[in-house]
Amino acid sequence: MKTTRNALFALLLLGGTAGATSASAQLAADIHVGPSGRASVDVGFFYDDLASYGNWIERPSYGWVWTPRAVSTSWRPYRDGHWVWTDQGWTWISAEPYGWATYHYGRWYDDPEIGWSWVPGDEWAPSWVSWQEGSDYIGWAPLPPGVNVGVAFGGGGYAYGIAPDYYNFVPERSFLSPRLGSYYLGAGQIGPIFGRTRNFTNYRFNGGRVFNQGVPVDRIQRFAGRVPRYQVADLGYGRGNNWRQARLQGNRVAFFRPQVQKAARIASPANRAMARRAVIDAAQFRAAHPNRNASAQRAQTQVAQQRQQRAEVRGQGQALRQQQKVAQQRQTQSLRQQTRATQQRQAQVSRQQERGAQQRQAQASRQQEKAVQQRQAQSFRQQQRGTQQRQAQASRQQERVAQQRQAQNFRQQQRGAQQRQAQASRQQQRGAQQRQATQQSQRQQQRAGGGGPRAQQRQAQGQAQRQGQAQRQGQAQRQGQGQRQGQGQGQGRHGRPPGR
Repeated sequence: MKTTRNALFALLLLGGTAGATSASAQLAADIHVGPSGRASVDVGFFYDDLASYGNWIERPSYGWVWTPRAVSTSWRPYRDGHWVWTDQGWTWISAEPYGWATYHYGRWYDDPEIGWSWVPGDEWAPSWVSWQEGSDYIGWAPLPPGVNVGVAFGGGGYAYGIAPDYYNFVPERSFLSPRLGSYYLGAGQIGPIFGRTRNFTNYRFNGGRVFNQGVPVDRIQRFAGRVPRYQVADLGYGRGNNWRQARLQGNRVAFFRPQVQKAARIASPANRAMARRAVIDAAQFRAAHPNRNASAQRAQTQVAQQRQQRAEVRGQGQALRQQQKVAQQRQTQSLRQQTRATQQRQAQVSRQQERGAQQRQAQASRQQEKAVQQRQAQSFRQQQRGTQQRQAQASRQQERVAQQRQAQNFRQQQRGAQQRQAQASRQQQRGAQQRQATQQSQRQQQRAGGGGPRAQQRQAQGQAQRQGQAQRQGQAQRQGQGQRQGQGQGQGRHGRPPGR
């Protein structure tokens, strides 16, 4: 008997091991790795992988949704894990095996019949939450499906229509704790704290990535000290469950975050071999989890009561708002009248100031023009005096040059006349000396008594030649004297040379 039990137990273990191996092989077959090295899947991968941790239920509003199976009645999303700051903003590190998908893809909502449920999505983000901060507390709550994170809107005064009870609040000093479980506020403490906080939800998209800015990191560092910054990286798929948990190593945090393809036709969980075992309807889920259903109903009832209370407060305050509106209208009308009177006075003062400014500008302009004219006249007179002085100086220089030239010419003419006179005088002296010599020779010949008629004839011819030469010399001298007299008369007409 004991042997039979051992054999059956071994068969069960082998069967379980074979089933797990088969499931891993099926999941691996659904992953495709592209040329860039990044894995890609379709929504069917979520159907198959999450079937081991919860149930797939078809709902009228969102189609196939998933809800975890083994959780407490007070469980809510984004509670079992911790926060880190990365290059894509505030990133949730989940301690739950299904967190790789349910906290980074898709959205959560509180279903009135089955409680918290996850709607699959195809875009990865470091987290999909709404943020509240103030009065030394920080809170976050899942964003509901269909919310455009680029636009904030209110439902009953709450950001994105999220009720205060959906938030997880912790003290600011404990926000970065790796184990937040002991710091969460109770349900009765959330309401008063929520009213003293403000919303800090802030998402942006860049380069195909989602950035969750949330509460500014500078505010966190004021009470938590330096905040480490990690870089988001990809974690490859592998056998076992290692790929389900994010890995912190150095300054990097790695996630399995495949790209989700938008396939035209994907088999529903009811038509998939792995996911089919997790498919139930809402009635079956309520029967299997009565406490969670009651908790969901209580939460819905509490939210409804809070909304009704707010509506009553709004009704009571409507009359007050009308009175305030009338008072505001009166104040506005009085303010407008005062504003018009003030504007008129300001306009009058402005016109007077403009006229005064124009008059001052005109006077200043006239003074400037007069000063410019005076400077121009003074400059013109200075230029005239300068021109006259330059002209007089040039005239004096020209006169001095002319006088110098005349004196030089006169001295040259004097030297020429003196040279000619000296030459003529020397010629006359030579002629006189020659005549004297001739006469002396004739007298000697006569004393000697010599010579016939021919000798006498030659003597007479020589004497005639000497006389003609003497006459020519005397005529040349007389011509030279006449020229000098004419030059002396010309100098007397034009002025005496300097030094005379």
